[in-house]
Amino acid sequence: MGKAVIENVVNIERPPVEVFDYASDHTHEMEWNPKMRSVRKLTDGPIGKGTQYEMEFVPGRPVVVTCVEFDRPHRWEAVGNTLGMHISLGGEVTPAAKDSRLTLRTQFEANFPLALTLPLMARRMRREMQRDVDTIKAILESAEAKPTAHV
Repeated sequence: MGKAVIENVVNIERPPVEVFDYASDHTHEMEWNPKMRSVRKLTDGPIGKGTQYEMEFVPGRPVVVTCVEFDRPHRWEAVGNTLGMHISLGGEVTPAAKDSRLTLRTQFEANFPLALTLPLMARRMRREMQRDVDTIKAILESAEAKPTAHV
């Protein structure tokens, strides 16, 4: 089995809980990820462990991801399977000197022969995902940030 991990980091001049609440709520992803075609929260109630989303990326098919880790305001992870790959989407927020450090982490796992494409895919996506964290920073540092209901 092959694996590719992409991590992108940005410092944001906002409190950790605000960064966490925005970034861990995948319904916001259409605001900062141009590769997100659609996202819909499938479960009722506040966001937390067990929350499910149906997501569709460009290109791709709809995938249901389930939140398997949720430690507000520190880290989260959601997992799912699509196009022959197991994907993990998550992040971590840590306090920095006078801001918060956001690390977004995406991991892909696939069997041969699809595993051979993972390094090339990761190299291309690393640049795109840096643009995404930079957009999250711009949104949160502007007046556009919206509150989110969390556990």
